[in-house]
Amino acid sequence: MSGFSSLGLGARALQAAQRGLELSGQNISNINTPGYSRQRLDQVAAGGSAVPAMWSQSQAYGDGVLVRGTERIRDEFLEARAQQVRGSASTLTSAAATLRSVEGIFGEPSDTGLQAQMASFWSSWSDVANDPTSTAPRTQLLEESAQLAASFQRTSQQLGQQWSGTREALVATVSEVNRTATDVARLNDAIRSAKVSGASTSELSDQRDQLVLQLGESVGAVGRLNDDGTVTVTVGGTQLVSGSRTSELRVGGPTVPGGSAPVTVTWASSGTPASVSGGEVHGMTTALNTTIPGYTASLDAIAAKLASTVNAQQAAGYDRTGAAGKPFFSGTTAATLAVSLTGTNGIAASKSPPPAYDGDNASAMAAHLTDKAGPDASYRNLIVELGVQSQSASRQADVQGVMLRQVDSARLGVSSVSLDEEMTNLMSYQHAYEAAARFVSVIDSTMDSLMNMAR
Repeated sequence: MSGFSSLGLGARALQAAQRGLELSGQNISNINTPGYSRQRLDQVAAGGSAVPAMWSQSQAYGDGVLVRGTERIRDEFLEARAQQVRGSASTLTSAAATLRSVEGIFGEPSDTGLQAQMASFWSSWSDVANDPTSTAPRTQLLEESAQLAASFQRTSQQLGQQWSGTREALVATVSEVNRTATDVARLNDAIRSAKVSGASTSELSDQRDQLVLQLGESVGAVGRLNDDGTVTVTVGGTQLVSGSRTSELRVGGPTVPGGSAPVTVTWASSGTPASVSGGEVHGMTTALNTTIPGYTASLDAIAAKLASTVNAQQAAGYDRTGAAGKPFFSGTTAATLAVSLTGTNGIAASKSPPPAYDGDNASAMAAHLTDKAGPDASYRNLIVELGVQSQSASRQADVQGVMLRQVDSARLGVSSVSLDEEMTNLMSYQHAYEAAARFVSVIDSTMDSLMNMAR
């Protein structure tokens, strides 16, 4: 190896050490950057020439170090696992949030909730039975009845508002998914171009993989790394992003609560339903198609049972005019429940026709408070079921959250920056730089001595 070759070897050693110092500085400066993956210098030993010269044989032992670029430290299995767990955790979190909102609408247990108002309604019938000829308890009964019907209507309206709000949030989330997919495709194209030109793609890949994690959280998407550096993102087995191409999602189905068709997420190009089985979108569609309509239907059934029970007992008695009791409530749903009587004389308190004023029918009406299959019992069962489901959903979300933290911890343990490790690398590259500089200095001194000898 000639002196000039030795100087080239030393120069390459200096460049490699300097590049290592710069890379450690890059890692340290991005220690708090979300999604950043630590990078390592990809360097190999450059061997001597395998082809001898025409008139001589090469005696070189090697040609120093060759820096081939940088590489990201990531575990693709842990990344894919994180995408799946994020989707499941987001679904359970959305379901738990929906049930908590429904609990807040019913507001039980409470002194002013439907349970207390129904109990007060039946108690007002007892007051009428105790004094059937008086107008005051009858007036109080009508007032309690109007408040009860208004509470049913208000609860139904709030459930409808929650449905509408959830659908608006679903549309916004799907729009965000489409924008994120477009950004992933754009980064895919940039990464492929950079890889062809030999430029570093680490930072671009970090940005893209962070977006893929967001897609996993939003719509349960899964990304697969391709040989050209791009990522193919699928939702339910169908490609959302392939290279620089994207497929758009859209929300279909009814826009107001109470529709017979379900709310769906479909592919815009074909109109076929997207098999979204995870993510926040799945939690929202479940809330729109199952959770909220289910509790609305249960509330409607209780309102209908209340109206039919009261109207049937009302028809079994006589009002102040001696006529058989007319329907007390109108409507068959919580939203349409209303008091149909216009005056206190229409309350059928008596079991016998006039001139009897026994109040026995009012007593029979008040006794429906304890019906085992009556509206009060049905409402209590509804609240108990809601509480159990909400608690179960919250517990499942907490368990999945623990699993997500474990997966993220394992993933970040591989890809995140360690200050201790980077400080060690800095010292190592610093010593390597100093040694390479000393090597160049020795070679320069040796060549200078040889030149002086030749004079």
